[in-house]
Amino acid sequence: MEKGQGQKSANNGESRSNSGSGRRLAAIIVLLLLIGVFWFVVTDNPNVSGFRDKMLSYFDNGDTEDPDAGTEDSGTGAQDSGTGSSDAGSGSSGTGSSGNVTVLNTNDLPEFNGEHYVTVNNNVPAFPDEVYERAGYTKEGQAGSSSDSRGLVSEQGNSWKKKNNEVVPYEFYNELDDLGRCRAAYGCLGEETMPAGGTERGDISRIHPSGWAKAQRWERCHLIAWALSDENANEGNLITGTHYLNHDGMRPLEEEVEHYIWDTGNHVLYMSRPIFAGDELVARGVQMVARSVEDNGKGISFNVYLFNTTPGAEINYFNGVVTTQEQAEQEARVYVINTRSGVFHYPTCEGAQSIYKKNRKEVTATRKELTDQGYIPCGYCEP
Repeated sequence: MEKGQGQKSANNGESRSNSGSGRRLAAIIVLLLLIGVFWFVVTDNPNVSGFRDKMLSYFDNGDTEDPDAGTEDSGTGAQDSGTGSSDAGSGSSGTGSSGNVTVLNTNDLPEFNGEHYVTVNNNVPAFPDEVYERAGYTKEGQAGSSSDSRGLVSEQGNSWKKKNNEVVPYEFYNELDDLGRCRAAYGCLGEETMPAGGTERGDISRIHPSGWAKAQRWERCHLIAWALSDENANEGNLITGTHYLNHDGMRPLEEEVEHYIWDTGNHVLYMSRPIFAGDELVARGVQMVARSVEDNGKGISFNVYLFNTTPGAEINYFNGVVTTQEQAEQEARVYVINTRSGVFHYPTCEGAQSIYKKNRKEVTATRKELTDQGYIPCGYCEP
């Protein structure tokens, strides 16, 4: 009898042990699932976030915006852009220039002339006072002319001089304005501000700069290139830009500065300022100003305004919709509008088929007529 009771007790103990192990295993599985769900929801991985947005769109009956189909910015590496030659900087920057403006006026900006940029102030760099001050310069008073002996004259007309021939490397990014738009980014750039060797650029897909529109081939354009600043998803440093501006226009000038710093170990005063017209959310262009410090501008010196445009296309700078010549010539056809989100679709689009009846409206119109009314093309079917 005692033996039988001992066997029963052992069996009960083994059962309880197996039951406890099972509960622990189940708890671990649940915990791993929760971690996986949390990662799926918050990750910025572009492959996962794109699938996530598409999947979630099925559960809201078409009332959310279409997923982001725009492209990343090209960054600044050591690749060649192959877009011709330039006299903006001191080296061969690879962009084209034609024309000059004395000063940039947001009410009277230069018209696109088929070139990547026009020079400003005869290509002579001039920065706001705070750019010099943060770099450790001393204000010498009001300049007697448009440039002193060293050319260090601010936009406010003050003359600045280095303290003991020393400079302070730094970067500065302004807060967004009341419309959520970037303002000027500037600094005294050098090896201290650049990414360490072997560093890979981080993901920036979670940033949607002002005027960002889905499926319009926009790029997230760094005001100060990652290769010069080691800045990734900084909303104060990313604007909505065309490939023509970002890769063909800005990148060659950025690479010129990058190569100069690596070759010399010197520093460069640098400013990149988006220029908006009125309350528009997409910048009409970007003013880039740079001047090398230790050699007083002999290595790097330029002041240019680059056009944020795509040749042959029409851009709505209020909402970011881009219309190509082919799209502008399309004939009227049936579209489905989500009146809540303002997005229009082809009738066969999955997004159109899932719109709530109260928010669904069918119209016969041209694409341009809809975009002119402020409607946004769907990011999936890309009408």
